[in-house]
Amino acid sequence: MGSLFRLTTYNGISQRADMCMHDNLERNEQAVLQGTCAAIVTYGDRVHFLKQVLEGVFSAGAGHAVVVDNGTAESVAAEIARLPEIFGADRLTIIRLQTNTGSAGGFHAAIQAAALRESTQHIWVLDDDNRPEPNSLKALSKAWISMGASKQVCLSSFREDKTTYKKLFKTCKLHGITKNSFFGFSMQTLLRKQKAKVWQKDGLKCLQMQMSAYGGFWFHKSWIQKVGLPDARLFLYFDDYDFTLRITENGGQIWACQNSVLKDLELSWQVNDSVLQHWLREEENFSRTYFSIRNRVYIERNFVKNKYIYDVNIILYFISKIIFKNRQSIYYHFRHPHLVCRRWKLIAQAIKAGKAADFQTLPPAV
Repeated sequence: MGSLFRLTTYNGISQRADMCMHDNLERNEQAVLQGTCAAIVTYGDRVHFLKQVLEGVFSAGAGHAVVVDNGTAESVAAEIARLPEIFGADRLTIIRLQTNTGSAGGFHAAIQAAALRESTQHIWVLDDDNRPEPNSLKALSKAWISMGASKQVCLSSFREDKTTYKKLFKTCKLHGITKNSFFGFSMQTLLRKQKAKVWQKDGLKCLQMQMSAYGGFWFHKSWIQKVGLPDARLFLYFDDYDFTLRITENGGQIWACQNSVLKDLELSWQVNDSVLQHWLREEENFSRTYFSIRNRVYIERNFVKNKYIYDVNIILYFISKIIFKNRQSIYYHFRHPHLVCRRWKLIAQAIKAGKAADFQTLPPAV
């Protein structure tokens, strides 16, 4: 009888302890959600996307959001300025920039404003077309707490329409920059593919990355003091890789969380089907191609250990990924020599500027 009483008492205490731990976990998760501030940048006329993203952000449980109006037209700016009336002035801050400063300048302003808020603990960086699913932020908070709630740990939501993330979870190949590589291409990676570390617990699955895109990147604001804000000089493209690489180069960890899903409301310009590599497409803007190449080359400078191998990788990339991408690409070079010449000249200028860290030379006007 005494043993039965002790067993019953023990089970009662154990159940209460389990309930207490569960309640504490719920409170911790809620505190993380409320301490998360979304940092969003919008431009052009994309309010219809922005509204959907904000609905997703607050449905996911974020405590606040900062929206940077990156130099939109006056009529669009007026519409953006009215959004606090819809979502609540106590949880939405609008910052207006008079001119479009590019993604780098926009996210510089958004992340800075989010970090300056006293109640902000984590910053969730989102493009104005990254709509969070209802449980996306809760998945991040659960994973972070399960990993030890360390400020060193940063997470990234899973963008189901982004090739980079689908490839990461399919191949388990580390998403990062290999030494002497050009745009991810290297003879070395053909021989040795570095696998990404995998973390799994309680139905959550995360893969480690060396760098992350802005869309869905979630980090503790203390990193701003350690690595600074996004580099506004980059203007467009790969400014997110530059920023997140600074974190991992300074001892931080970045994990892509498959359970935290974002829906891209608009496809990237680089994923449109075409027989031509996007740098050569006649309809593509010179500026986008120039900034994309210049910034990637600028970032890769820190990973070039042998300039001769790096230059060989550039040549092999051009041959395999552009000129001889397919039969149509070869024919295009012969049929449109003038157009191709202009594009190759632009590519050469961008590579030169990236290697020299030249942010003053602008892309040629067409």
